[in-house]
Amino acid sequence: MSDRPGPDGVPRLLRLVAQKLEDYLEGDELALETLGEAIESGGWTGEDLGSVILALRSLSGAGAATGWVAGAPGRDASRVMSAEERNSLSTEAWGYLLDLRRLGALDAEQFERVLDMLTASGVRPVSVEFARDVASRVAMEIGEADHSGEGPHGDIEVAH
Repeated sequence: MSDRPGPDGVPRLLRLVAQKLEDYLEGDELALETLGEAIESGGWTGEDLGSVILALRSLSGAGAATGWVAGAPGRDASRVMSAEERNSLSTEAWGYLLDLRRLGALDAEQFERVLDMLTASGVRPVSVEFARDVASRVAMEIGEADHSGEGPHGDIEVAH
């Protein structure tokens, strides 16, 4: 048996966290203690846990820790990758996104949204093709949200 829970490790870990939180709300006082035990016995890596943290932060609107060098992220601001981003994106994907930003195809807010989505996806390393797909979705948004009440991006499915 592998140390890693498989390709669906991050979604499975998210489901586990959600289930334990729900158990806690329903009165199981030990649910959060058993969460730690379940994570340890489940074989998830630190990378998996980091992806779950990024996903939760992204959903809460907190986003990933960013690395803008100084001041507000203007068009000519220098951008430094955060540790999470360095662990998530391939060098080629990072360069592609920087080019989109430099050329004005993505504004600062869109650029950060793309990075949040890519780092929260659980895909390691993010390829240029996947980065292109997510950047296209973000750049082509018309409204901030659709009429269903969901966010503007919906679910991102990763092709295997």
